[in-house]
Amino acid sequence: MAVDLRKDSIPRLFFYYFIPLAFSMISLSTYSMIDGMFVGNKLGKDALAAVGVCWPIFPTLFAYELLFGLGAASIASYFLGKNQAHRARLVFSSVFYFVALSMGVIGWVLMPFSDDIARLLGSSELLLPMVSIYIKVILMGAVFMVLHPLADVFVVNDKRPMLAMIAMLVGSLTNVLFNYLLLYVVEIGIHGSAIATVLGHAVGFFVLLSHFLLKKGQLYFVRRFNLASIISSAKSGLPQSVSELSAAIVMLLFNHTIMSTTNERDVSIYAIIMYNGIVFWTTLLAIGQGIQPIASFSYGAGYIDRVKAVFIFGLKASLCVGSALYVLFYFFDTHLIKLYMDSDKLASDPNFLQDTKHAMNVYYAGHILLGLNLFCAIFFQSIQRTASSFLITLCETIIFIAILLPILSHFFGIQGIWITYPLSQFLALIVAVFVIRYEIKRAPLR
Repeated sequence: MAVDLRKDSIPRLFFYYFIPLAFSMISLSTYSMIDGMFVGNKLGKDALAAVGVCWPIFPTLFAYELLFGLGAASIASYFLGKNQAHRARLVFSSVFYFVALSMGVIGWVLMPFSDDIARLLGSSELLLPMVSIYIKVILMGAVFMVLHPLADVFVVNDKRPMLAMIAMLVGSLTNVLFNYLLLYVVEIGIHGSAIATVLGHAVGFFVLLSHFLLKKGQLYFVRRFNLASIISSAKSGLPQSVSELSAAIVMLLFNHTIMSTTNERDVSIYAIIMYNGIVFWTTLLAIGQGIQPIASFSYGAGYIDRVKAVFIFGLKASLCVGSALYVLFYFFDTHLIKLYMDSDKLASDPNFLQDTKHAMNVYYAGHILLGLNLFCAIFFQSIQRTASSFLITLCETIIFIAILLPILSHFFGIQGIWITYPLSQFLALIVAVFVIRYEIKRAPLR
C-alpha cells in the first residue's frame, strides 16, 4: 500500500517504515546470533569466545557502509522530496560503485594479515587459530557484508520496505541452513560459521539488487559517477559511521579489559551479552531509521512543524520500545543464555548461568537510554545538523566508556566493567538534552 510522505499521519508513516525495518534488521542481527548459537553449542565456550573476539569486525564493516550509505540515503530522500529524482539516482549510483570497488579491494588486501588482526582484537594464544581463520573468511566476503545493508537502506528510502524485509529473511534463513550443514553435517569447524554468514549476506544482497536492475522505483543505476556525491554522503553519514566504528572500538576495549581483568570465561559472557543485545540495539536503530525518511523528506519539503512533530513522536517511541525490551529480556534472560550453551556445557561451570544473567541485567539497563541517544543522533543527521548528531554519537558510543572503563574495572573488577555501559549512556543523555536545548534556541529548524 502506497504512502504519501506529504499528507499521511506520522504514526502511519512510522509504522509503514518501522515494522518491515525492525523485522529486516532483527533478521540481519540474527546472522551473528546464529553464529553464536551454532558455535557455542557445537564447539563450546572457547569457540564462542573466539567469535566474540572477532565481533569488532562486524560494526567496522557496518560503519563503512553507514559512512556512505546512510548519508547518501538521506541526501537522496531529500532530493526526492524536492522532485529531483535524477540527482537522487546520481548519488545512489556513485556511492554504490565506490563502495563495491573499495570494499572488495580492502577485504582482499587485509586477508593475509588475519593473525595480526586477531592479536590486535585481543585474542589469546589459545584462541588465535580459531579467531584467525574466522577473520580470513569474513574478509574474503566483506564486500557482500557491506553491500547488503547499503542496498537495504536505499530500497527502504525508495518505498520498498517489504522487499528489504524479505531480503533479510531469505539471507537469514540461508545463514541458518549453511551453519547447520557446515558445522553439524560436514563438520569443517569454526570457519564454517563464517562461510555461512558471508553466503547469507550475498543472497540477501542479490534479492535487493533486483529492485535497482529492474527499475522498480525511482532509484536505479545510471552510467555516471560523481565524486562530489561521495564526499557529500560521507560528510552526512559521518556521525552514524563514527557511532558504529566507536562500537567496534568499545568492543575491543571491553575484550582487552576483560581479558586483562579475568580470563576467557568472562569474554564468553560478554559475547553472549553482545549476541542477545544486538536484537535490542537493532530494534532501537530501526526506530531512528524508520523516522529518517519522514524527517528528511519533510525537511526537504519545508514542512518545519511536521519535522518537530516527528521528533517528539520518535522520542516517545524510543523510550517505550527500549523499556519494553528491557522488561522482556529481564524475564527471559535464562532462556536467552541457554541458546548459546547446552545443559552439559553449563553443568561444567555451575556459576556461569547466574553470572551471565547478572551481567546482562546490569548492562542492558543502558539500552533504555541508548534508544533516546541513538534516535537524537539519527534525527539530527536526517535534517542535516551533522555537528549535533556527531557530538551525541561520540558521547553515546565511546567518550564516556573510554573514560569510565579503566577506572571502574580497576576499582570494582568485573562488576565495574558491567556497570560502565549504563552509566556512560546516562551521561550521554545529559549531553543530548543540552544539544536539543541548543538547537531549539539556535533556530526552529529553518
